[in-house]
Amino acid sequence: MSRISRWRGFGGARAPLGQWLRTLVRLVVAAAVAALVVTALGFPDEPAAWAMVAVAVVVGDTTGQSVAASWNRMQGSVVGCLSGAVVQISIPMVAVPIRVAIAMALCLSVCRLLRVGSGWRLGVALAGFFIFVPGAQEWEMVGWRLSATLLGITIALLAVMFVAPDTAATRLRDGIRAVLAAIASSVDADVESWLGGGGGDRAVAVPDVSGLRPLVVDRRHEISRRAPMPDAVSAMLDGVDLAAAGVQRLNRYGGEASEAGLHTHIADDLRAAAIRIATACAVTSRALTDPSAHRDALADARAGLDTVEADLEAAIERLRALGVTPTARAAELTRLFGVINALGLVAMGLVRAIDALR
Repeated sequence: MSRISRWRGFGGARAPLGQWLRTLVRLVVAAAVAALVVTALGFPDEPAAWAMVAVAVVVGDTTGQSVAASWNRMQGSVVGCLSGAVVQISIPMVAVPIRVAIAMALCLSVCRLLRVGSGWRLGVALAGFFIFVPGAQEWEMVGWRLSATLLGITIALLAVMFVAPDTAATRLRDGIRAVLAAIASSVDADVESWLGGGGGDRAVAVPDVSGLRPLVVDRRHEISRRAPMPDAVSAMLDGVDLAAAGVQRLNRYGGEASEAGLHTHIADDLRAAAIRIATACAVTSRALTDPSAHRDALADARAGLDTVEADLEAAIERLRALGVTPTARAAELTRLFGVINALGLVAMGLVRAIDALR
């Protein structure tokens, strides 16, 4: 492994270009406005810099993420200043290192009791700074810092909400739609490939829904009432994840050849199941924006999925009645039942997703 490759291993996943550009625009606008405001209001240089720190920690990838960060930072800032003030007033004659430690410990403890979250770091910093400021200037200087911090938080939050907004709800809808489209395409490709003797189009890889789950937490902090709502989308992701697991099973059989004498008798049943799955994926994808407007279509799609397992079981009974299965190889029967079980698992997952959305 090269030295450059080893260093790259320390980095995380790179954000998509569009997402990165939106975050960049929000950060630049918020920083410029905050700098302009603190300069116009005559903030001293050192406290004014705290507005830039607040902008940097509040601007996030989504609106919900920034709302949570701003609320945490506001709480932490107030608790930090009050903790430093209490220690400075109550034990002014104690040595500075001890006062700093007590102020920071008090701030952290109060933040824990109030469930402040990650904002405790900024609060602890303010509590410690309070102790180091000379007595004649401590209230004035800490007041400037707290004002600059709250001002930076407010400006950053407004920038996130109105400048190139990127909500968790939108990203969840786009992410789920991409997974549903991949499920429909992969199921169709696998079924046609298996029926065609192992040839045909290559199945599409289904994206992992685990990357969408952190967005559910961000969605809980967004004010918008547009779908999908956090509880519904969390349950929906469980269903989509189950459907994706069924697709992974199906992928194992799609590239293998099947014996013509066995699969030709149920080819229409398998294709009908794939069509119902594709229809359910398309309807669910459209309904993500407004489930109530697609209530009837969702009900019809769910009813179609409910028949998939029963229809495939009937197809197997038909094979047995025709006397085809006793002459088939064990490996071929394994593949047949594997395909049918995988399709049933995909249908079950989509039913759960539709139920969550309705």
